[in-house]
Amino acid sequence: MLFSDTLRRWAAEDLLVQDAAYRRNLQVLGVASWAVVALNLLHVLVFALLRFDDAQRSTWASQITAAHGAMAVVMSAAGLLTWYAQKNAAPRLALKFLPEGVSVLILAWAVALTLMDQAISTNINAFINAAVGISIVFLLRPLSTLVILALGWCALALALGWTTDNAALLATNRMNAASASALSLLVSILLWRRYVQAELLQRALEESNQQLERQRAELETLATRDPLTGLLNRREFVRLAEEELARTRRNHSALSLLMIDLDHFKTINDRFGHPAGDDVLRNVAELMTHAVRQTDRIARFGGEEFMLLLPDTSAADALHLANKLRQKLADTPIASIGAPVTASMGLACMPAGKTLALDTLLRQTDRALYQAKHMGRNRTVVAPVELETLASAHHPSTTHKTNTPAP
Repeated sequence: MLFSDTLRRWAAEDLLVQDAAYRRNLQVLGVASWAVVALNLLHVLVFALLRFDDAQRSTWASQITAAHGAMAVVMSAAGLLTWYAQKNAAPRLALKFLPEGVSVLILAWAVALTLMDQAISTNINAFINAAVGISIVFLLRPLSTLVILALGWCALALALGWTTDNAALLATNRMNAASASALSLLVSILLWRRYVQAELLQRALEESNQQLERQRAELETLATRDPLTGLLNRREFVRLAEEELARTRRNHSALSLLMIDLDHFKTINDRFGHPAGDDVLRNVAELMTHAVRQTDRIARFGGEEFMLLLPDTSAADALHLANKLRQKLADTPIASIGAPVTASMGLACMPAGKTLALDTLLRQTDRALYQAKHMGRNRTVVAPVELETLASAHHPSTTHKTNTPAP
């Protein structure tokens, strides 16, 4: 039972890595095929130049020359097919068995070469070299290797009976071929199992790394994002705002900060329930995200309060954006409550060339927001320092606009 379970587990593992083994075999075959072609051509050259007085040896040399020439052609075709298979991400079914097919051809060629050698010697080195070679060079599934080697041995054992009259020599050569086949099968199985284990371990490692990366991203999201709206949370917003302030000071550019508070949000929760209130917050967050630039930073600062950081933005431009955003909110109904929501906004700006701390800007926006609430809500109020900036920039109507509710 334990042995059968092991075989089933191995079979399942083999299926998992067979595509990877196929690609690896193509890479090896792409190199090995041309190396074998070179060796074949070398044999053709050597045996074509050999001269014997004995007709039998001359015939043998001619046969060996022809056999190596034919093998050079076959391996050249295998090299071209390998190149074609590597260029196709989803090769045809026939090419899936290209390594096995080449192994069969090599072993068949080795059987023929061994039979030719029987004319002048009794060695079976060609078959042994081929059997060992395919088991080392190719990563074949054990069943495939077993079938290929078994067929090769059967063909050799049968053919040797046609060329050898000496029963003792015939039995010796058959047993030597069987031993070489068995050892080649063992080597092939060991190499295959080692490859399977290494491939599965590599995949497990990659999956573990991907899982760790997903967990890291999730933890980063939890640490930097508001879980309800997906906006930056307060802590991350403050960190990024400090970085942006430092950059703004170096570049002597302007920066604006906008605090947004939804009007009568408690009434929404009381009337429609907290799920509806959550839906309102999500809709407002999405609307603001699409209304600002990619360089702007939006955060949920707490409850129904949002914060918007506007780099390289003057007070006038920030005021224009604030009123545009406020109008957009007032004109966009939210399905969960069947009506739009309005917002009060407090705006503060650090003019170009000036230096203000983030705490100072936050206090200014908070005071401006409080004033907007006190004046009747649904309006934008600019912090006093910015009113002076706007006035000096020849915008005499700005103060009036900031206290005018959206129509």
